[in-house]
Amino acid sequence: MLALLGAITPQLALSANQSLGFSRCSIGDGASLLPALCGELTVPLDPSNPSGETLTLTIAKVPARTNKPQSDPFTLIAGGPGQSATESFPPVAAAFRHILLERDIYLIDQRGTGESHKLTCENDDSSLFEFDPELISQQAKECRESLPYDHRFFTTSVAVQDMELVRKALGIEQWNIYGVSYGSRVALHYLRRFPDQVRTLILDAVVAPEVALGPEIAVMAERALDAMFARCENDNSCNEAFPGLATKANALISSLKKESRPVQYEDLNSGQLRTLDFDHQHLAVTLRLMSYSAYGNAILPSMLFDASENNNLAPFARQAELQVRSIGNSIANGMHQAVVCTEDEPFTDIDDGREQSTDTYLGADLIDAFKISCEQWEAGVIDDDFKQAVESTVPTLLLSGSADPITPPEYAERAMAKLANAKHIVNEHQGHMQAASGCMPSILAQFIKLGDVKQLDTACLKRLTAPPFFIDANGPKP
Repeated sequence: MLALLGAITPQLALSANQSLGFSRCSIGDGASLLPALCGELTVPLDPSNPSGETLTLTIAKVPARTNKPQSDPFTLIAGGPGQSATESFPPVAAAFRHILLERDIYLIDQRGTGESHKLTCENDDSSLFEFDPELISQQAKECRESLPYDHRFFTTSVAVQDMELVRKALGIEQWNIYGVSYGSRVALHYLRRFPDQVRTLILDAVVAPEVALGPEIAVMAERALDAMFARCENDNSCNEAFPGLATKANALISSLKKESRPVQYEDLNSGQLRTLDFDHQHLAVTLRLMSYSAYGNAILPSMLFDASENNNLAPFARQAELQVRSIGNSIANGMHQAVVCTEDEPFTDIDDGREQSTDTYLGADLIDAFKISCEQWEAGVIDDDFKQAVESTVPTLLLSGSADPITPPEYAERAMAKLANAKHIVNEHQGHMQAASGCMPSILAQFIKLGDVKQLDTACLKRLTAPPFFIDANGPKP
C-alpha cells in the first residue's frame, strides 16, 4: 500500500488547517501504514453542555495528488461499531486511489475509537465462543464500570455533531461522504441532521435506519452459507471435488452441537502446538466471519469437506484464533456496546429473534447474549427521529453484495425508500463491503466527479466475478 500511495508524500504541506495543529504522521493498524497529516479538535463530551467535560478527536488528512484539490473533500466513516477510520483506511486505500487524484481525504476517529479516547475493555476471549449467561453479564458490567467516560455520550447521535464541528473547523462547505456497514448508519444520520453539507453520499454494506441489528444476524448468516453451498453445487469443479457438501457440513455442525472434539493445531505466530476443545460455537463463529469475504467463501468448501471427511478441524481452529485476535485489535468493544445497547437492542423483539434463529447454524445464543449484555448498559443519547427513514435528494450511491451475511441488499432497498436521487448496485456473489471490488474504485471516483447517479456508467462491473473455489491447498482448478 505504501508503494501504491507513496507519491503523496511530497504533498504533505502544512499550510492548510493550521488551527487544528496538523503535523506529519503515519496512520494505520501497524500492518498497513500510510503517511498523512494528523490534527486534533476538542469537543464537549455532552453536546448539550459545551462548557463541561471535553474530549479530543483525532483527524487525519491524506492530501490529494494535486496542488489544487477540489474544494469538496472526501471523508470515510468506519464500521463496527467500534472501528477507527485512521486504522481501517490504509488496508483499503487502493479502493479510493482515483478519488485521491483530485480530492483530499479526511479521516475522523469517531469518539470512542482509535486515537479519539478508545473505549475498550479487557474481556476473556472465550466469551466469543461460549454462551455463559453469568459470564456475559459479569463482563458487560465490568466493562461499563471500567470506562473512563460516561458511555451514554458515545452514540451515533452525538458522533454526527462531532463530525459537523470538524467540518466547520476545517472550513469545508460541503464534503463527499462514504460510510461502510455501521458507518452507513452514521452517514445517513449526518445527512438527516446536516443535509446542506453533503454533496454526495456513498453507502456500502448498508444499515437502514429502521433496521435493528441483532434479530436477523443468524438468519442472514444461514442464508449466505446456503448460497455458498448452492453455488458450489452448480460449479462443476467444486461439486466434483466436494460432493454432498451441504449435507456433510450440516452433519458436522450437528455433531459438534452434541459433543466437542480435541483439536491440535500450530500457532502461526509462535510456531507452537496448541490444543483446543473445538465445539459448535467455534465452527459457527468462524464460518460467519469468514463468509464476510468472497475470498473466505472461496476456501470454505475445501475446509468444510476436509473437516467432515477427515476430521481435520485444525484449519478452523487456527481461523478461530485469528478471528479473536482480529476482532480484539480492530473493535473498541466499549464503544460498540454503547452503540448497540442504545440503537439496536431497545428496538429488538428478542422473542421473535430467538424464534427465527433457533434452527440456524449460529442458533439463538447470539441474540440471548445480546440481551443479557445490554441489561448492564443504560441506553445513551439517541435523537427522536433516529429510527425513521431519511428523506433526501442528495445524490446517493448504495452498494451491496448479494452474499453479504450481515447487511443484505434488502437493507439498502429499505434505506432507498425516501432517497429520491439514488442508485443501488448489487454485486453478485460478493460479500461485505464493495468499494474495492473489480472496477468499483473508478465508479466511486466517477460518481463523485459527476455528482450524479443518472449518468453513472457501471458497465465494467459485468466483468466482476466471485473468486473461484479452492479445490485444494494449491488453489482453484486450472
